Amino acid sequence: MATSSRDNGKEAMQPGYEDEVDDFSFGGNHEFSPKQGAAKANRSAPSNAAPSVLGKGSEGAKDSIDLEMQPLTGTANEIPQAERPKKRLYNVWPSRNKFFCKGTMMTGGETEMGITPNCSVPNLCVWTCILAPCSLYFIWVFPHLWKEGCYALPLATLAVFVMATGFLLATCCSDPGIIPRREVVIATKTAKQLQEQLGYDMLCTDSVPLDGRGGGGRLPQELTSRGYRWCRTCRIVRPPRSSHCPDCDNCVMRYDHHCPFVNNCVGQRNYHFFFGFVTSVLCLAMMVLPVLFWFLNSENFELAVDGMIHVSSGALQPVFYALIALGALVGIATLLSFVLWVYHVFLIATKRTTKEFRRNLSNIAEEPTLCASRGPRLFDPWALVDPRDLIRTDEAPPPTPSNFCQDIWSTCFGDDYN
Repeated sequence: MATSSRDNGKEAMQPGYEDEVDDFSFGGNHEFSPKQGAAKANRSAPSNAAPSVLGKGSEGAKDSIDLEMQPLTGTANEIPQAERPKKRLYNVWPSRNKFFCKGTMMTGGETEMGITPNCSVPNLCVWTCILAPCSLYFIWVFPHLWKEGCYALPLATLAVFVMATGFLLATCCSDPGIIPRREVVIATKTAKQLQEQLGYDMLCTDSVPLDGRGGGGRLPQELTSRGYRWCRTCRIVRPPRSSHCPDCDNCVMRYDHHCPFVNNCVGQRNYHFFFGFVTSVLCLAMMVLPVLFWFLNSENFELAVDGMIHVSSGALQPVFYALIALGALVGIATLLSFVLWVYHVFLIATKRTTKEFRRNLSNIAEEPTLCASRGPRLFDPWALVDPRDLIRTDEAPPPTPSNFCQDIWSTCFGDDYN
């Protein structure tokens, strides 16, 4: 009988370690009682209680299942999709554009002549060619003309300067008309809204799989006959006159070109800013450079310069040589801006974009280039999205493009110093 009681006690201890912790408290003088173990074993348990043997199904089940041989699903540690932390779209934007001021403004991604991925050498040269001569004008010429009683020319120059810098900022930091790629549309759940705005289903959900793979050969004939094309990078159907920018890695509405001088694409929503900048900067050059050249050759300025050189014992001579070189650079930039202005006036008159002119493409939509509607913004940079929804599982992320400074550094010092 003692042996039977001892065996019953061992069987009562098998379901778990809780009984052991309760009965064998560390530091105590408790002894195990077979009756106590049997009482705990006979406690009432629900019908769906866990099996008494770890890794095995219940003995009463019709088909006993070996739980140890079942695959781990990870459902215990996996965070439900509704509870995943979400971020603003501008923080996880999947292309090369850079957002700042909490998503209010954005700029492009320069890959060929970039100081950084979002700052280009041509854009820095544009700002230098505008700010350097205008600084000399407002420091020396503006007060002189104001003292002489000439108020109209300085005020007009100031107004054109504000317009030129404003148009430049607007072109650099505005949305050129980006068409969001498939992952963004699905993550933000804006497919129906975009269909109402664009007038067609850009995801082509009736014939293209949800992930967009192989969609190039499944477009309806009614779309391709009207100039709609499939973008294999964004995996969307883009409308006529739009194109994919390889620098920014986006499709852009009424794509004109990617301009490194403004470090952004020029498209449907910022082309009027771009043309306004080219026009105003040309007018600014015509107002500042002749007057600045006249003032630098006046007698009063020559006497002041001679006195400064005499006092500094010729230390300022390199400064004036640098000003002469800068003036030559600004003069060349003025001639190029005039040629650019004439070229875009021609494009506006013929209702074509730069890409259409260079590739001899016809304007299928027959809409004007400058006076057409800007259209609404096709994405909300403040929308909350799950970052995992923007990752494509069927392809590796693209490599980070090199820029101008990285290439020079690698050439001079090698890749080990990067």
